[in-house]
Amino acid sequence: MKQYAMGLVLVTMVASVGCQQPTYTGPSPGLGDPYPAPQNDPQITVLNRELQPWLAFQPARVLRTETETMAVNVPMRNATDEYYQLDYRFIFLDANGLELTPVMGWRHMPVQPRQMVRFDAKSLTADAVDYRLEVKWAK
Repeated sequence: MKQYAMGLVLVTMVASVGCQQPTYTGPSPGLGDPYPAPQNDPQITVLNRELQPWLAFQPARVLRTETETMAVNVPMRNATDEYYQLDYRFIFLDANGLELTPVMGWRHMPVQPRQMVRFDAKSLTADAVDYRLEVKWAK
């Protein structure tokens, strides 16, 4: 009798779980950024992880031109004995941190072994107060 009662309780529990309607909790929240600030918003970003340790960036030179646009020059050394074909672009930002349009297209930069090169660009408007440089393998 005891086994019969336990079996009946088990069947009742399984049946009641199977009849429950799933509760809708709404959309799932977004995940937090796994990279802590300030590393999650760098001025220089190497988009290919395998390329990151081999490019040595120097401090940028930022100037205002006679028309008040921003001119940026970022020196970089190829720290290897390999020849690299790179693409780069600058994204200029306004005082609110928003991208200014149009965004610069990708430019090509061949880099010899151990060579120092300079990535440079000028903003199109005087509204630029900050920049981001993106570097990646050339296609």
